This record gives sequence, structure tokens and C-alpha cells, in this order.
Amino acid sequence: MKSLKRILIFRYSLIIAAVLIAVSLLVIIPIRSYTIGTEQDNLEEQAELFGRDFQRFFTGQMTSHEIDGEMEMLAGNLPVRLTLIDTQGTVLGDSDFPAEEMEDHAGRPEVAAALAGRVDSARRESRTLGKAFIYAAAPVTVDGEVVGIARVALEEEDVTPVVLQVWWIFLAAFGVLLVVVVTVSIWTSKTVGTDLDGMREAASGLAGGDLGRRVAEPDIEEFSDLARGINTMAEEVRRMVEEAVQESGKLEAVLNNISAGVMVTDSESRIVLLNPAAESILGVESDKATGRRTIEVFSSRELDRTVSRAVAGESVDDEIELIYPRRMSLHLKSDPVIGVEGRVVATVSAIEDITALKSLNQIRQDFVANVSHELRTPVATIRALTESLLGGAMEERERAQRFLAGLDHETGRLSQLIEDLLALSRLEARESALQPEAFSLAELLRECLDSKAKLAEDYGVRLDLELEEGDVTITGDRRLLGTALNNLVDNAVKYNRKGGRVVVAAYPGRAGEGVVAEVKDDGIGIPRDELPRVFERFYRVDKARSRETGGTGLGLSIVKHIVELHGGTVTVSSEEGEGSTFSMNLPKA
Repeated sequence: MKSLKRILIFRYSLIIAAVLIAVSLLVIIPIRSYTIGTEQDNLEEQAELFGRDFQRFFTGQMTSHEIDGEMEMLAGNLPVRLTLIDTQGTVLGDSDFPAEEMEDHAGRPEVAAALAGRVDSARRESRTLGKAFIYAAAPVTVDGEVVGIARVALEEEDVTPVVLQVWWIFLAAFGVLLVVVVTVSIWTSKTVGTDLDGMREAASGLAGGDLGRRVAEPDIEEFSDLARGINTMAEEVRRMVEEAVQESGKLEAVLNNISAGVMVTDSESRIVLLNPAAESILGVESDKATGRRTIEVFSSRELDRTVSRAVAGESVDDEIELIYPRRMSLHLKSDPVIGVEGRVVATVSAIEDITALKSLNQIRQDFVANVSHELRTPVATIRALTESLLGGAMEERERAQRFLAGLDHETGRLSQLIEDLLALSRLEARESALQPEAFSLAELLRECLDSKAKLAEDYGVRLDLELEEGDVTITGDRRLLGTALNNLVDNAVKYNRKGGRVVVAAYPGRAGEGVVAEVKDDGIGIPRDELPRVFERFYRVDKARSRETGGTGLGLSIVKHIVELHGGTVTVSSEEGEGSTFSMNLPKA
């Protein structure tokens, strides 16, 4: 990242360099050209002077070597090279090089011009010395006839010092300007940087959550406008954040308090959010599930497929079965969340646990079917007996009495069934408000046995009461608990064998917690595989015997609901052919 100081120095230096190049092109080069042109004019004048002076070398009395010496002597005080050439182009003498070793000069342009009687100059590289020279040649005349050429040459390097001096002046000026530029750039960057640092710190504070941070307005007009813009933006951001926090708080309150589970996933089916209801329904913690795919958390292809359909842009309303972490039925409604580009960025799924609802629906269906079945038999029997009586059985006293006895039995059974159904319905709906009172469970057991003495005598069963030492006083609804005990004793007597025995006992629970009431018989017993279902409504182990005894199949279900209404539990243990033991574990209060 570039700093402001570096940018200023670079750009100003670039400008100065461009100016220097432009000055070089517009000033240095013309100066050099002017200087060289002036030197050419001077050399031509010198060549003309030497042409008049060199007439003496064409008397034929001097050798080439002597002429070279004369040339060298004449040029010794001048920064020039002198050359004497005859009309054939042969070099007769030179101040810098032996004449006999030099080539023919007839083809040189300045020599050709001098042979034509003109004074002329040219610039080129010397073939003899390999350096760039400025040449000027003038004719040497004797009696008006050209007898040779006097040439004066000046090396171009001897002309450039003037140009170099000008060039060094520009370079010095460039250096001074560069120092000024660096100084001004540093000064400007510090001045501007101070204002920018203030705005940067304020912006960093805003980004870090300090929404009350504001930027001081600098003296520079443009920066002042920028500072005001940042402050306006900060105020708008603060307002938007406050609104977002309020909305987030409302949304969080809604999510935390609604009973329906809410699950949010991203476009890759990764869990983003689970509200408390969803955690409770699905049996997972949000922290452990967040960031993982639904298939990884729940191992349910149905759930993953439903969410994937929502990710694909489809609104889904379906019921699924979930096995992990427990078997349950869910009503799942998933909808896609569309982003600004029209793509699905997330999904929101409303989850409702309908396991209990489906179970209740199944219970209701079973209840209706069972009630219909249970009512069909006595009603059919009553109708058949009534039709028989109306058909003439009334005329036969013995048959009429037998049919009337049957009617009495079936109506009694039907009445008992209706009473049990009403009692069970009130218990399940919690409409039977408890009327608690403190009483001794031993006394209630004695009353129960007294009330069942006639029934036990009819079935040939002996009733015994066993009481252990300890306090068996409890607080509960005496009437309802009496109903439960009566049902247990009634079953123990009716499903016993002749000469059998029923033992009713009461004793304190373990560690003195609660009281246990127990009804034990040595009757027909219950098969092991049917024990889990004995407390279901209308369930009978021996259906034929139940109908003979007038049982409705609801007694044990009523017992279970009464005990649970008191906060207790009821259990059963049994061996087929050896008898059963029912235990009511009741809290003391």
C-alpha cells in the first residue's frame, strides 16, 4: 500500500523530470546547435586566414616532413588541427598525424568545395583519428589559381563544455527543486495525514462498535466535507444498528417463547440457528448442531430431503418420522429465503412435534372402536332377549324369568361400562379434582375387604389383611383411592381359583418415602408377554372369563390414572398359573 508522502514525492519528481527533459529538448539542443554553428563560422574564417598564409608551402622547397612540423607548430597554440592538401587530394602536411600515412582527401565535401574556390565546412567522424570533428576548408591561391587547400578541424568535444555547463546548471536546479519537492511533500503529507488520521481513527472506532464516535472537521474544505459525510453516515449507522438490535431482540424473544421449533439452515443445508423449542423437540443443543449439516446431526434422510427441497426453492409442508434421538412424528414446514440476486440464501423450517397428537388420534380411534365393540355385545344381547320376550317368551314363566335375568345382567354390565367410561374420561381430562385428606391406608384396606367379603364368599376365595409396622398414613383423595383398591381386589377375587387366597397389605416405602398398598392373589396369573398391556383400556387377559364376571376391561386403566393423579406409580408382577401382585406406590402427601 502506498503512502501519501511517497505518492507526492513520486508525482512531483515525475513532473520535474518531465520539465527537465522538455527543457533539454527546447533549450540544451538548440544551444548545442547554435554553438556548433558559431564554431563552424569561426573555423571557416580561420581556414580562410590560413589559406592566405599557406601560399609559402607551395614553392616546392619544403618536404612533407617539414610541412608537418610547420603545421604542428602553427596548431600548437590553437585548439585546432591543421591540414594542407594539394589539388589532387594528397595530404602534404598535418598537425596531428604524419601526412605520408594519410589517405586521399579529394572526396571530402569541404575539400571538394575548396577546390571549387569556395570556403565550406562539414561535420563528420575522422577516419584517421576515429573522432567527431568540425571541418572547414579554404582554397590556397597563387596568382589567382587554386594550388591547394588549407583545412582547419576542431574536435566536437572541445565545443560541448559550454553545453555541459548549461546541462549541469539544469541538473543543479533539478536537485534543488527535488529537495524542495520532498520537503513540501513531507510537510503536506503531515498536514493532510493529521486530518486523515483523525478521520481514520474515528472510522475505526465506528467499525469497532463505538457508535457515538464523531470526526472533528478539518480546516481543509474537501476534508471538512468528507468529515461531515462520515459523521452523517455514522449517525445513520447508529440509527440502523439500534433498529436492528430492537428487531433482533423482538425476533429473539419470539423465537425463545413460541412453542413451535424453528430451524434455520444456509444454502448448503448447514444448521445456522435452533430456537429453544427446536432444541427441546429434536433433543440437540444449538451449540453442538450449529455449522453441521442436517444429515450429520439427525441421520434422517427424510429431514435432509425436506430441507434440500427448500434449498432448491420449493416450499415444503410435510409429516416425517424421526428415529434419532428418539422416535417421533414431526410436522415440518420449510420455506426458502430468497436473496437480492434471486438465489436461495437460507431456509426456515417450522417444526412441530405431533407424536402425542398422533398417539391421541390413534387412542381416540382405538377408543371408539373398543367402545363400539364393547357396547355391541350387551346391546345385541339385550335386543335379542327383548325380541324373544316380545315373541312369546313372556307366556312361559320359566323362560321369561331366565330372559329377564339375562336382561338384568347385560343392563348392569352396560351400566357399569358407562360408569367406568365416564370415570376414566374424567380422570384423563383431570376433571376429577382431588379432595385430599389425611387418613390411614390400613383403615381403607379394612373397609375394602369388608365390602368385598360377600363377593369373595361367592367365588370361594379367602381375603387376608397384612400390615407391617410403620406409619401408613397418607394424604390423598380417600374416595378415589378406595375405588382403585376395590378394582384391584375385585379382579383378584374374580380371576382367582376356588379355594384361592387374596392378600391385601400396606407398608411404608423404602427409606420411609411414601406408602405401598399391595394386592396379591394366587389365581390364574398373567402371561409374561401380556404384562406391559394390562393397564390399557379394554385389554383383557381372559376375555371369556371377563364377560362372565361382568368386567369392562377398564378397571386397571382407572387404577393407573387414580394413582398417577396422586403422583404415584402402579406396578404388576405375575407368573402364569401362580398368581399376580399389584403394587400401588403412593406419596405420603
